[in-house]
Amino acid sequence: MSYAYRVGGSLAPEDPTYIQRKADTELHHALLAGEFCYVLTARQMGKSSLRLQARHRLTHSRQGRCAAIDLTRIGSADVTAEQWYRGLAFEILRTLRCHHRVNLLQWWAQQGAFSPPHIFSQFLETLLLPQLPGEPIFIFLDEIDSVRSLGFEIADFFALIRACYNQRADNPDYRRLTWALFGVATPSSLIANPQQTPFNIGRAIALSGFTFAEAQPLMPGLTSVTVNATAVLRAILDWTGGQPFLTQKLCAIVQQLGQTQTFKIPSGTEAFWVETLVKTHIIERWEAQDIPQHLSTIRDRLLGNAVSSGRLLGLYEQVLTSHTDCNPVKATGDAVQAELQLAGLILAEQGMLRVANPIYCRIFNQAWITTQFDHLRPYTVALEAWIASASQDESRLLSGAALEEALTWANQRHLSDIDYRFLSASQEQAAQWVRMELAVQEQANQLLAAAQRKARHVILLGYLSLVTCLVISAIALFMTLLRSR
Repeated sequence: MSYAYRVGGSLAPEDPTYIQRKADTELHHALLAGEFCYVLTARQMGKSSLRLQARHRLTHSRQGRCAAIDLTRIGSADVTAEQWYRGLAFEILRTLRCHHRVNLLQWWAQQGAFSPPHIFSQFLETLLLPQLPGEPIFIFLDEIDSVRSLGFEIADFFALIRACYNQRADNPDYRRLTWALFGVATPSSLIANPQQTPFNIGRAIALSGFTFAEAQPLMPGLTSVTVNATAVLRAILDWTGGQPFLTQKLCAIVQQLGQTQTFKIPSGTEAFWVETLVKTHIIERWEAQDIPQHLSTIRDRLLGNAVSSGRLLGLYEQVLTSHTDCNPVKATGDAVQAELQLAGLILAEQGMLRVANPIYCRIFNQAWITTQFDHLRPYTVALEAWIASASQDESRLLSGAALEEALTWANQRHLSDIDYRFLSASQEQAAQWVRMELAVQEQANQLLAAAQRKARHVILLGYLSLVTCLVISAIALFMTLLRSR
């Protein structure tokens, strides 16, 4: 095959199917300007390929030396701060082909009891920069999200990056050192302290899906299958929304159609054939056909955290149904929205949220959402009945042990708005019943008190009557005794 699509993995800079996007130009210009850059977005959006392309472009044009490091090589489980910083220093030297010039282990040991961030800072200033005098140095860190699982405070590392930029005013040599981070994360998930984060001085590079104009390099592989490759490519992008992995995969599926059959898609039927291939090769039995994994990665990110999955499902359901109920969801950038965007499911467009592409809409549809909620909630049947009654049937609300169980389950979880409304209505009804029971009890207490007062009054009257009778009897007896004398 002379033209092969690449489904999964990083694309080499010379790969004919690599798509140059707006992000390529923005990243290149920002790096040359010495800006701290970060590309933080969903998986399989082409971050690693973008990094390789940027590195190739800079080194091929002799505009600087690049150290591109996958942080998963250093590790995160049971790694100490010293091991991590020293490992990062070694990887920088290795990828710049400078590791044979210095004995890093010996130099590191000579630094004594200084903290690992301090030693790493000294490494940059006294070892790295002098090794490449006069040359711009670009350090690319991929899989930056892996630092969240480290067992020590990583905020010091980001503070160190910020310090590199702040020191440019005092030490011009630092102007030669430029950082770029790549990963599946948000700045706030990596470092929460706004006083330490470098992200408020950095440049975010947005990595969006392919436009039709950008996707033109994919056209050659489709010409053997159709008389109108332009129409086929448009139909593919209509389904994938330009998502890089899905676009490459669907192009490969269309291309295979021509290899297995002496057949060309007739003009005017391109949309029909692409839709058929999407249904049969991607949507139907999607879990079995999800090779390499893409859809299951999105599913696992959505459902993997029992604490937040309910809230994520609830927001996704709102976004999914927003185009039919004419109730668009505004993009606020909150943590739940950011997590769904990192999963790749939704996009922010013109201040509103939408599902990233029709393939996701078909697979992660309303029936799928309902099934996931059924697995999550211990009160699904009652909730669905309450919703079906337009939230009016109070008999469907929870009470007693069922309410206690639901509240225990919901504790520390982020749920959908409808869950919160249902549980709040159940609690309010339970509170009303308690108030009614208290009122009834109070009324009963008042009646009992009145009865007790009445009883005491009756007893008192009886006592007085008895005393009166006794007195009268005593007088009568006394008079009788007097007469008998």
